Amino acid sequence: MNKYQRLFKELQKEKETSPKDANDHIMVFDGLNTFIRSFGATPAYNEDGDHIGGITGFLYSVGKTVRDFKPSRCVIAFDGRGGNTKRKKIYKDYKANRANKTKLRRFDHHDSTIENEQQSMKHQFSRLVSYLDNLPVTFLSMDGIEADDTIAYIAQMYNDTCKKITIVSTDRDFYQLVDDRIQVWSPIKKKMYDTQAVIDEFGVHPNNMVLYRSFTGDKSDNIPGVSGIGPKTILKLIPEIVNEQQVTLEDLFKKSNQLLTEVKQYQRILDSHEILEKNWLLMNIKLLDISANTSSKIRGIMEQPVNGLNRTEFQRLFYEDKMWAVMKNLPDWLTRTWLSLDAFSKQTHK
Repeated sequence: MNKYQRLFKELQKEKETSPKDANDHIMVFDGLNTFIRSFGATPAYNEDGDHIGGITGFLYSVGKTVRDFKPSRCVIAFDGRGGNTKRKKIYKDYKANRANKTKLRRFDHHDSTIENEQQSMKHQFSRLVSYLDNLPVTFLSMDGIEADDTIAYIAQMYNDTCKKITIVSTDRDFYQLVDDRIQVWSPIKKKMYDTQAVIDEFGVHPNNMVLYRSFTGDKSDNIPGVSGIGPKTILKLIPEIVNEQQVTLEDLFKKSNQLLTEVKQYQRILDSHEILEKNWLLMNIKLLDISANTSSKIRGIMEQPVNGLNRTEFQRLFYEDKMWAVMKNLPDWLTRTWLSLDAFSKQTHK
């Protein structure tokens, strides 16, 4: 087989496997996760010296992922107002570490105060929403719940009808959702997590990731784990978590009571039952403690026609923000990145 035959075969395979319906391959972005990374890591300034890295970094990151994986629909979910209220009722110090304002940028360009950075972040986020309104994406921010809950709801809402759902985030909470149709792309590691990838990295089946993380905790959310029981010990004490069958807290406590006299560390598990029960509730995004009103709103937005690509308004915002030095050849970027999704968006208007 010569190179032209191979190329033809590859193109034919791509054509056969490419999504044909707007809901064949839904890609859901963890919006705040993407925005914070972009704001902190993108040293981009416009002609007036204003930092615009939050906007440009976000658009470039989302755009590259869309081009690489060619989804048929793009959804971007952000935390809603009062999104962490329910989890704070379970644990008052949930995400309390984020209340301490620290400088978010990891680069030096201008001297800036924490207050200036916070103000810049708010401004850039507001502008980013305007840009997203003119792209063929679905934007979601539901009051009273976090983006994790919105994404989990969408994943389960479409899991029976959608061929593939890709969640884009560096947050490990999403690994618990992974199954035959749901996968998680980590843009930092540049790694796709399907069921086998989760097992290979953690020694844990996705169905048991909540239990595993109930032990390890989550420093980014200020959730402490179980002292004295690290990842290796977890796998030693509960080797069955590598299997598909879910191990519940009830199963774990029963086993610990049975093996208490043989292995002392099982006593530590029993002594830590309050921490484990609390962490299970905090980290289990499959619980879907969402009101009927909120779930109805999510369904309503997802069932609405997707906005098409509005080049004129997007370019007006672009020139208003003087971003030409950072995002060069904008017309080409809009075409290469969004034309396919724009075509799929038209299907939702029928």
